[in-house]
Amino acid sequence: MLIDSHVHVWRPHPDFAQAGATIVSPHSPIPVELLDAYLDEHGLSRAVLVQPIYPGEDNSYVADCARARPDRYAAVCVVDPRQSDAAERLAYWVGERGCRGLRLRPRIAAESAIFSSPEIYPIWEKAAELRIVMSVMGGPEHLATLKSLARRYASVPIVVDHLGLPTAPEGAASPDATALCELVDCGNVSVKLSGYYYYSRDSFPFADCHAMFRAVLERFGPSRVLWGSDFPHALLKLPYARALRVPELAFPQLNSADREQILGGNARRLYWR
Repeated sequence: MLIDSHVHVWRPHPDFAQAGATIVSPHSPIPVELLDAYLDEHGLSRAVLVQPIYPGEDNSYVADCARARPDRYAAVCVVDPRQSDAAERLAYWVGERGCRGLRLRPRIAAESAIFSSPEIYPIWEKAAELRIVMSVMGGPEHLATLKSLARRYASVPIVVDHLGLPTAPEGAASPDATALCELVDCGNVSVKLSGYYYYSRDSFPFADCHAMFRAVLERFGPSRVLWGSDFPHALLKLPYARALRVPELAFPQLNSADREQILGGNARRLYWR
């Protein structure tokens, strides 16, 4: 079973002030039906719908899409951790609307400071209570804090989005790769192989990132690495079929069992428990 662990869908938001906020504009609709077509064409069974940066905390579309087809989609919501009732909002999106994960985004400037503050503890405690997956979109500067949080909340499964968004693909011995691999001691942390085109200087198959990819696989093992396409943003960088081939080309030594874990089994275990 092939599962894309990182996709975005949304209704258009023509009034969103920053038309160029991401690679694909929020002014353009990205309906779940379009994602369905890509998954069907390339033989994928499921996908994890990650709430995009917009429209804020209105997770209705991803939640409704996942609830309509729970064997096809799982939803990861967003809740602003700066709000005093953040934990209660999370409980609503999980308990009432069926979301299976929460995404924290310290890479966004407005949400960076609270990530390292005790004020964020209640939302982690609620995530532990609800038994959901915590996704983290942070940079190398947030990994030390994440390590502390992972140890404090060892029962919460954590997925690091986009390999921790390194500043550049400087190899397995780079400070960014080293900081990411230090999380291996936290058994509840997995790493998402996605978003590599944000920092790669090469085109497909992003060979300048392979040393870091392999370091992550070697340290974390195939049971703690997930592949995600970052649909639809990735489509402006490479065809979907090529995104699906990146693990195969980066890890030519993979056997079929390891490949199955990275391309589906790990996501199924985390989001379809």
